[in-house]
Amino acid sequence: MSFVKTLFKILLDLLEVIVIATGVFIVIYFFAGRLLEVTGDSMSPNFQDKEQLIAEKVSVNFNPLKRGEVVILRHPLENDRLLIKRVIGLPGETIQLLNGFVYINESPLDESYLAPGTVTNEQNFLQDAVKNQIPDNSYVVMGDNRARSTDSREWGYVRKDLIIGRAFVVFYPLDKFRIIENGVF
Repeated sequence: MSFVKTLFKILLDLLEVIVIATGVFIVIYFFAGRLLEVTGDSMSPNFQDKEQLIAEKVSVNFNPLKRGEVVILRHPLENDRLLIKRVIGLPGETIQLLNGFVYINESPLDESYLAPGTVTNEQNFLQDAVKNQIPDNSYVVMGDNRARSTDSREWGYVRKDLIIGRAFVVFYPLDKFRIIENGVF
């Protein structure tokens, strides 16, 4: 009889842990974080197709975004799609593409996170040698793999309300586990 009571207590404790863990997961998922899977190679070499990550959603409401941070956003033209991109231009700045490089306020942008030899070509929205003033409450975002990324160069500025979180940690595959600090790792 004591074996049955012990087993029952163990199962009850296990059930309690499962209920608490599920509750914590639900609160974190809906209010503080979001689980996502990288699709495609627009952020290569820093993020690979099929990597799983967590984006934290709270700080974007309280702390201003910084250049170089990796963010999760709703696609400006297809709001049901989520994208992972890097913040390049901030509100009020001027951005210009010139001979394959990005210039912010007429100074070349140091993009050490890009693969050597990466060229930033123009697309429909951001044209080579044209200065663009980034509106208030908007950002310019780009993929790290510029040749394979559809980003602000194609569809323009991203309003702040479309940015849902900052990439926080890559947790799968396990051998690629890493914490993403300020968008630079």
